[in-house]
Order: sequence, then structure tokens, then C-alpha cells
Amino acid sequence: MKNRSVYLTDEDYKFVFSRVPRLCLDFVIIKDNSVLLSKRAIDPYSGYWHLPGGMVRLGESIEEASERIIKSELGVDILDKKLVGFMEFPDEVNKNGLHIHSVSLAFLTKLADGKIGGSDQSEKVELFKILPEKMHPVHGKFLQNNWKDFIK
Repeated sequence: MKNRSVYLTDEDYKFVFSRVPRLCLDFVIIKDNSVLLSKRAIDPYSGYWHLPGGMVRLGESIEEASERIIKSELGVDILDKKLVGFMEFPDEVNKNGLHIHSVSLAFLTKLADGKIGGSDQSEKVELFKILPEKMHPVHGKFLQNNWKDFIK
């Protein structure tokens, strides 16, 4: 990644993402016929279970973003990933009350061995054989629609 500032100011973020969608990545991680979810500690959807993921930064390849996001969200490395679909969040409201439109590429992902941990954005990480009730609605719908393809 080129040497650029990686964070937008609040003013720039509001200007840019009130006008164009932002690109994100989400990771479907299956282990022992269970899906790995993390419990959000921040808004939006604080207290809800969701797929690990994050935003792609300017100048960052999908590969670089994948490695950075998984390392920061779970503390391990990616062994392999396969694009399995996308999710769209056309009416998302961020922690500052800004309405944004996000599009997230979803990857079926295999992780390297290691202790999986959380981050400052998630309270805990757990494996689920059945999706929890308090699930991010877009992630929950995506997993329900594709469950038979992920769990074999």
C-alpha cells in the first residue's frame, strides 16, 4: 500500500460517504460445521452478532484489506478465501448518525491456526451451529440464504 493517510477526517468521511457507496469486506469462516461470529461492541448494531469485516482503504488491494481486517478483527492470518457473494446496506446509519450506503464483498475464508481473539470493535467471538436471535439483519439474511452452501 502506498504511503497515504489511512483515515478520513470526520468532515471528509461525511462528505464522501454521503455521496457514494463505501466498499467493505465480510468473512464467512466455517469450522466444525459452525460459523464464526463476533458480537459488536460499537454502533451501529452494538450487541448484535455479525460477520467479521471492515472497510477497504484507498490504495489498498482487496488482498491487503483482507489480511489487515482479519488480523485486526481476529488476530490470525488468512490461509485461503473465495468470493461467495455480496451484501448491500443501502440505509445504514453510522455511529455519528450519518446515512451511508455500503456494499460488502463476502468471502468464504479459511484461517491459519492460532488463538482467535476479538478487537476493540467486538466484545467476543464464538462459533454458532444455529444463528443467534440477535443477529445483524443483513448478515443474518445472507447466512440463512447461503447456509447449505457453507455448511456441508
